[in-house]
Amino acid sequence: MNKPKISILVPTYNRPQLLERTLNSILSQSYEGIIETIVVNDAGKDIQKVIKKTNLHKIRPIKYFQNKENRGLAGTRNVAIQKATGDYICLLDDDDIFLPYALEFRMYMMDKLNTEIVYTRALQDIWEKIPRGYKSIHKQLYWDSPFDRDLILIQNIAPCCCPLFSRKAWDESGNYLFDENLDTSEDFDFWVALSRKTNFEELKLIDCECSYRKEKDGQMTGNKNFGKAYPVIYNRWRNTAENLEWVKAHQNNMLLKMGMKPENFGL
Repeated sequence: MNKPKISILVPTYNRPQLLERTLNSILSQSYEGIIETIVVNDAGKDIQKVIKKTNLHKIRPIKYFQNKENRGLAGTRNVAIQKATGDYICLLDDDDIFLPYALEFRMYMMDKLNTEIVYTRALQDIWEKIPRGYKSIHKQLYWDSPFDRDLILIQNIAPCCCPLFSRKAWDESGNYLFDENLDTSEDFDFWVALSRKTNFEELKLIDCECSYRKEKDGQMTGNKNFGKAYPVIYNRWRNTAENLEWVKAHQNNMLLKMGMKPENFGL
């Protein structure tokens, strides 16, 4: 019996060494079905040498595309998802990795639970700057959020590399695309869109790692103000809540904690 094809969406921008590590984690997967890796370069440095190097394995050839101009993370993911031909889809950023059993475990549980979306747990791998690159200094559970149709309207469910969803689930969402007007939390918005039609099944196993790079001054590279996207996402999806008053109260409290006044956003 043929195993379903999985498409992995890998946007990348100016991180060739980290990208090679990410792609090698895909090549190392224990899953025996077809894995379609779609790498989209967001008008960054030339990475064809990295692609050719990993393609030398001939185990899981990589489909490579390049944006003519920089479109940001959401736009680059949209290019990738529209190129995907897999029965199942997942995301993997160019500085994150899957552990070797990740896809096999997710697909096994997808079948066992007879569901269309599963999500796992991730480790946050904190790296410290050293003279020649970075070294890992600490790993910890990234975050741990249960699935609830209303709770996901308040907080993101998992890092982007944790969910695996079926094409059927994406079709049910109307083939929702990542919001290119958001430069943060576009994955949060995307998961909410999927959740309006399809439940997420929670798997407690840790099967991927998200890297955070710490400079000598203690600052983390790539830090963004994720909170600024929340009013947009709240406005878009609030009225789909089952318990609207509970969701309103918790969304507004979340905004206040982030230093924003709900009334300034019509909330």
